[in-house]
Amino acid sequence: MKKVIVGKKNGKSVLQIYSSIDSRNVSEQKILKKYPLIFRQKDLPMTQTCMCWGLDVGQGWHKLIDTLCASIQGYIDANAKHNPNIHQVEAVQVKEKFGGLRFYTNGEDEVIHGMIWFAEQLSNYICEDCGTMDNVTQSEGWITTLCEKCRKKRSEDKHNT
Repeated sequence: MKKVIVGKKNGKSVLQIYSSIDSRNVSEQKILKKYPLIFRQKDLPMTQTCMCWGLDVGQGWHKLIDTLCASIQGYIDANAKHNPNIHQVEAVQVKEKFGGLRFYTNGEDEVIHGMIWFAEQLSNYICEDCGTMDNVTQSEGWITTLCEKCRKKRSEDKHNT
């Protein structure tokens, strides 16, 4: 199955279609280090931000978050000097909720809001453990978004503990 990523490059809209997204090579620490302006709050205490807990999602969504942050920062860098209404966005919490990505920020405009909305919608079709889009379903009860293989592995791990 193909994956679709929308963003901007040199001020022009870009549509990229990937035949596979391998999230294993995108660690949480790489993402936090790659986008220091977006994740400025990561070292603040929990009395000031929820980013102190880092990216509270499965590794399968790391590539999606990396692509989202690249789109957000690229848009800010390309447009902030020409538009005084565009400000640096900071993530205040990144987590899984109801089986989907939640990316909470301060300072977003409607364009960035759209990027975040799109990534959050895509997360409903990407396995939060491995990043595949093949055979992904959402469970009932405590909602998780997993492929068949990862759902089976979690079930086996649960029964073996």
